[in-house]
Amino acid sequence: MSFIINKFGGVVGKSIQKKPQRSLQLLKAGYYVSGKQMKHLPNQKLLPHQRYAAVISNGAIRAPLERPENSAVVSVFMPCEMLHASDITPQFTEGLACYLNGAGCEQAFIHLAEDKGIPQTYCSYHKILLGAALSGVLPKPRFIANTTLACDANNNTFRTLSDFWGVPQFTLDVPDRETPDTVAYVAGQLSDLKSFIEEVMGKKLKDEDLKTIIRRENSSIQLYRRYFEELAKKNLPNNMTSEMYKIFMTHILFGTKAAKRYFELLLKDTQTAADSGKEIRIIWVHTLPFWQDSLKNIFNQSGKYHLLCCDMNFDSMIELDESRPYEAMAQKLLCNTMRGPGKRRTEKILETAKALHADGIVYFCHWGCKQTLGNAYPAKEQLDNAGIPILILDGDGCDTGNVNDGQMHTRLQAFLEILEARK
Repeated sequence: MSFIINKFGGVVGKSIQKKPQRSLQLLKAGYYVSGKQMKHLPNQKLLPHQRYAAVISNGAIRAPLERPENSAVVSVFMPCEMLHASDITPQFTEGLACYLNGAGCEQAFIHLAEDKGIPQTYCSYHKILLGAALSGVLPKPRFIANTTLACDANNNTFRTLSDFWGVPQFTLDVPDRETPDTVAYVAGQLSDLKSFIEEVMGKKLKDEDLKTIIRRENSSIQLYRRYFEELAKKNLPNNMTSEMYKIFMTHILFGTKAAKRYFELLLKDTQTAADSGKEIRIIWVHTLPFWQDSLKNIFNQSGKYHLLCCDMNFDSMIELDESRPYEAMAQKLLCNTMRGPGKRRTEKILETAKALHADGIVYFCHWGCKQTLGNAYPAKEQLDNAGIPILILDGDGCDTGNVNDGQMHTRLQAFLEILEARK
């Protein structure tokens, strides 16, 4: 992390309790300046789709800070089609935590949350969000919407924030199996969510606007599938931050014009990329510690090690039936590989690894994520039996103070050397 960012983060951190509005203004100004820099003076090492993602993701974080009265705080797996159809800006919990990390101030929010009784073992993404809210830095949204999918922290975090801010909360309960009954159950909740949004915002959600979002999302999914077909035979320069930005497009921004444009650029860049050769091809499982220099130095824009993708970016890739939008969105949630037994997730990872000719898998156990931690060794056994080498790495996707950097680097480098020898 650069001296300037450290300095900036320190200034923000010192103000969060006594002058929270000053911290907020500093963050908004910092993100505004960095957004302009990304747009007008982009990193020339990045491909067009990566430069575009940096700008769009920055705007997606900044907009709810500028207009909180038109925003909703959401979890990563929350379907946001109805929000976009209603012109409501989602404030993406995990994305915001990453941006506060990028501003060098996540430690201050983590410490504040822990001082208020949040356990050290709690997920750092949620601790950062809670610290930002409880300090008064994060402005109050219009409402909160979250799912129960995958993350145990969701219920506690969002219930706490709803009480603290005094705003309504909608929790979408996602069962652990897909049957006609559970599809109908989730679809009914999504229909209730429409009524909830209309009541809170005081305006009707037009069915045609929702269909427009779904059509655009389907077009994006078609482009995305073609990208995976191309990626199987290409060496596309990638980096950990750009792969993290992709989560904005595959989740929170799906269905927007910006996301569709991203997938168009992604496909074009992949089609024109060099053919696959002797590079070591890696699939990353779970969140990405995009800030960790030792890992960035290995993967970022490397010609030797190809970071193919993160499994969170292919967790649910089905097209939606616009004539049955609530049932379709329910099926999208229920077919998500993060839902249900860990074996389902591993099967999808294995399927994708074979399709993309991956040489190995890095399974990242993010601190506090029970689902990923609990599935690590069953996944290893399943992948080992299929002949896919796997490295389990323990770390933290967002807390710079909770990492054994040297050990992680050594183990990753040794794993890659083994893959090179196999190649």
